[in-house]
Amino acid sequence: MSVLTHKRAMANGVRLHYVTAGSGPVVLCMHGWPQNHREFLPVIEAFHDKYRFIAPDLRGYADSDKPFDGYEPKTIAADMLDLLKIEGVDKFHILSHDLGGPPSVALAYLSKGRALSLATIETPFFGLDFPGYIDPRVPYWHLGMHMNMDITRFLVEGREEQYLRHFFRDFAYTPGAIPEEEVQQYAMQMRQPGNLRASLNHYGYIPQMAAQTGELAKSKLDVPMLAWAGRASFGDHCFDCAKAISNSATGGVIEECGHWVFEEKTEFINEQLGEFWAAHS
Repeated sequence: MSVLTHKRAMANGVRLHYVTAGSGPVVLCMHGWPQNHREFLPVIEAFHDKYRFIAPDLRGYADSDKPFDGYEPKTIAADMLDLLKIEGVDKFHILSHDLGGPPSVALAYLSKGRALSLATIETPFFGLDFPGYIDPRVPYWHLGMHMNMDITRFLVEGREEQYLRHFFRDFAYTPGAIPEEEVQQYAMQMRQPGNLRASLNHYGYIPQMAAQTGELAKSKLDVPMLAWAGRASFGDHCFDCAKAISNSATGGVIEECGHWVFEEKTEFINEQLGEFWAAHS
């Protein structure tokens, strides 16, 4: 595998840690909770000989700054645009997972024709309005809990490893999908000073997330979208939402798969991403 290069940069007023690898058309990776850039290693390993990956720890996570505000999708999109400027990138693909999805949608809208494609994997879409749409806060218990950040911190601090191990197993189709060494990596991250507090803002800002996404989605997105989700997790939600907001959406539901698609169905998702990027590079 291509060696990861670790970097730090001031982007939009926050100091971001990120990794780069490979060469070719750029893929910007935007992770979800409770992960970081590491969740994309199976994709980077498969495609580093064809694509150049830029994978930051988003604001609030891991080795990036942990500010007390600025967790709206448009602000995180501005972080990414600044990072891309620092890296000298014009055109780029976007790959996102989980709560990295809403700011990735904002980035696709705000990048003014620079985004070649947008792949949203297991992403909850808030603030949309179309027949059959269900706000993810209704069926998923943890969204409401995590939005109440003080209670979540009270319950989880000091028990980060136990909680994350439950989280990774409960949202997987195959309970051991996340290897133990990765569980330990993410538990270590969550025990860093400020990390639990800051990363929970990605849930605390769901009302602003819904408002901004709803506003952006009033016009159809011209960027081609790929949206996949696991049958044992978000199911039809992701592809249905992608079809509602984009003029060009492909994807569907992955059988025998939960939330952790890159780890649970590595070969399948890599095949889908490879075809999608090749068609839009």
